[in-house]
Amino acid sequence: GKKATNQEAPLKLPAGWSPHDPLPTEKSNCVRCHLTAGRELTVPVRDFARSAHDRAMLSCNDCHGGNTEDDTKAHEHEFDFIGTKLSAHIAACADCHTDEAKAFRKGPHFWDLSKRINRDYPVCIDCHGNHDVGKPPAEFSLMNVCTDCHKNFEEILPEAAAVVAENDRLWKALRAVHAKNKAAADPTPPEFRRELAAIRRATGRFIHPAGEISAEQAESLNARTLNLRERLETWLKDHE
Repeated sequence: GKKATNQEAPLKLPAGWSPHDPLPTEKSNCVRCHLTAGRELTVPVRDFARSAHDRAMLSCNDCHGGNTEDDTKAHEHEFDFIGTKLSAHIAACADCHTDEAKAFRKGPHFWDLSKRINRDYPVCIDCHGNHDVGKPPAEFSLMNVCTDCHKNFEEILPEAAAVVAENDRLWKALRAVHAKNKAAADPTPPEFRRELAAIRRATGRFIHPAGEISAEQAESLNARTLNLRERLETWLKDHE
């Protein structure tokens, strides 16, 4: 029979890995090595599985670079390996998410990382996570990210705070749905995907440039967000 290639060979799972936990879709050499490397090297593999980028069929090398053909040269700079260099990663985010990057550059949160690192300013991964984009951990709260800098957030920016709070409530429900549906290739049930994507785009149009949001805009978006959350909560009750 046909000999399995490196990418087709069965994966060796590390001790303690639940067979019910999903694995990344693309079984790249990065995934294969890091899966059993242990410590902080294995955690990203678990986080990445079923993330937005995993569902888009990306793998580690799409953001980190590196050689996916020769393991001995996986981390060589000649193959554009950037490791964890922050400025290079944010540039990679902007290369794919061009509209979001343009909007973000216009707002008060932007700092040009090509000059120097300045962590007084937020970057993409502060709000979206890195390996777990679209799959935030249970303890994540966008409100906490905002109030790290804006101590009186709800007082000084009430409309933005209302949008952020409703967004956090939506994601709490969505995480519960994903936990029930984690065996699926896409853990968001099909009937919710279009509206979820539309709400995320609409929210991003307000949040990325960090401009003013009117009370009417906030109320309109929050009504849509609440409606979707209630539908997700109904789905959860139907699948108890």
